[in-house]
Amino acid sequence: MKRAWRVVFIEEEARMGGVEFSTLNLATRLNRNRFAPLVVCPAEGDLPRHCRERGVPVAIVRRPRLFSTGIRVGQRIITNPAALVFNAFAFLLAAVRLAYFLRSRADLIVTKGVDAHFYGGLAARLVGLPCIWHVQDWVNEQRGLGLYPAILSWGARNFALQVIVDGEAILKQLDPSACQRAVVIYNGVDTDEFSPHVDGSSVRMEFDVPLNVPLIGTVARLVAWKGHHVFLDAMATLADDFPEARFLIVGAPVFDTEGYARQLRVQTRRLGLNNRVRFAGFRWDLPQVLAALDIFVHPALEKDTSPLAVVSAMASGKVIIASAVEGIKEIIEHEREGLLVPPGDVEALAQAIRRLLAEPDLRQRLGQGARARATQELSVEQFVQRCEAIFEAVLAERS
Repeated sequence: MKRAWRVVFIEEEARMGGVEFSTLNLATRLNRNRFAPLVVCPAEGDLPRHCRERGVPVAIVRRPRLFSTGIRVGQRIITNPAALVFNAFAFLLAAVRLAYFLRSRADLIVTKGVDAHFYGGLAARLVGLPCIWHVQDWVNEQRGLGLYPAILSWGARNFALQVIVDGEAILKQLDPSACQRAVVIYNGVDTDEFSPHVDGSSVRMEFDVPLNVPLIGTVARLVAWKGHHVFLDAMATLADDFPEARFLIVGAPVFDTEGYARQLRVQTRRLGLNNRVRFAGFRWDLPQVLAALDIFVHPALEKDTSPLAVVSAMASGKVIIASAVEGIKEIIEHEREGLLVPPGDVEALAQAIRRLLAEPDLRQRLGQGARARATQELSVEQFVQRCEAIFEAVLAERS
């Protein structure tokens, strides 16, 4: 009997985020008759723990710390040259260390995360293994002295036999030659776990929000481009008109964004919303959190490709207001699966919320439309099947 193909996922983080959740979903659900998954992380953390709990093998291969190459100043990102030089050596060391580990342990490498694409791709090349990049984060083109799209395309051509992207917006960053080996596969969620039938009353009790009180929330990492500050400004304009409404922010800072998280709390106090905004932090009970909401808001300021929080809200049958940025527009049609507003437009966001609070029939119709789109196109089963097809095609090509 032919043994299963050994697929090694190279993760650059052990903390949970959208990319890590997709890895957990994919590695857990791979057909074990055809694929034997192994998840490689740089440290212990929530991802390794949950992989083991679900029967997915994990290996810890430590790598040098990498420093952010971009410093955000207002709306601009300034490149840190010292970080670029340091990271170049760190990438090489990480690749050599990973290549040594991968020998005789893998048939296929799948890299997850921008940094992992490069050191994981180089490691795969050093040991002669086929590599697939699974690119799930759109990165601002200003990164890397404005050369990020060119660097990404160069890496895709030299390190990856196939590139999976989770939105057309990422595909557009690749040059024509790199695009030839790229395919769009949108993220998927468990449409039974995330469902209109989930009970969110326990979450409302936790935050002391009665069932008849409007609860408006957003779920995302606490980073500036996700637009939490826009959400708070919009909530402030609604405060007098809807004095009973409550607002929920779910998510935690990552990497170097603790300062932004502190700014949000300062903004909340300045706007006089202390008693109405709840910062819930990172939550594992996301199905219940989403079930508790009346309106889900995704106020991203930049391109955002099939974010799992939005897909989860769609599967939960929530009415969604989202910024009309590239990526979001691929999965939500305005007035059919949700309402789209210009990114950063506080008044447009507030007006959309006012409209939904005043029109319960519209909330129901849009929530049903979102649920239908999720079940038809964005289920985790479809996500896994499409990824498996790519894995098999690459492995067959190298056999």
